[in-house]
Amino acid sequence: MVAHDERAARQAVAFPVRLSLEQRILPTDYVQAKIHNMTIGARRLENLPVPPQGIFSFWQVVGRPTRSRGFQPGRSLLGGQLRPDYGGGLCQLSGLLYYLSLVAGLEVLERHAHSRDIYDDQTRYAPLGADATVAYGFKDLRLLNTTPAPICFRVSVSPAEIACDLCSPHPIEASTVEFAKTARGDGVTFVETRRRRPSETDSQVLSVSCYRLL
Repeated sequence: MVAHDERAARQAVAFPVRLSLEQRILPTDYVQAKIHNMTIGARRLENLPVPPQGIFSFWQVVGRPTRSRGFQPGRSLLGGQLRPDYGGGLCQLSGLLYYLSLVAGLEVLERHAHSRDIYDDQTRYAPLGADATVAYGFKDLRLLNTTPAPICFRVSVSPAEIACDLCSPHPIEASTVEFAKTARGDGVTFVETRRRRPSETDSQVLSVSCYRLL
């Protein structure tokens, strides 16, 4: 797991940006709490170096989202229903990290899809299948740094957008990532996540996610 190292963290500040992704922040209920919670999470992971073959754990870095630790009740999908919960909104941050890690070619050790699709194609801020829900103590996002050099993430949050950079002293070529949807007539959609690395001619199927309409 990633351990806090002051010297390594100081070095990571100088890592150049290799890949970036941005997403809109939708003006939904509890959006201010969402922005607040994602800002806390972004500060916790800022410039935290992950060494080669090191594992990044979202909850190990961000920590339990409680009131005493500064988190606010935001919109969460719990038991298939939307309701407020402390740390609500962090799933957009974890999903963005997941999506960027796919593009970077990192190995995803643990990732969980949402059970419901709460958006349509007009309001969706990321492709269906690019999400990574997190629930403290139950569902984590864990990533293995398969590059030959340390990496770190930098995240900025504004009222309208969240942006994430993946930084490293070593160049990282972007992989091609595709989310192929297959919709059934009963309101269920399957999404096959495929990735093709720059040196490969064929795509690899990484996962298949299943979503039901809310």
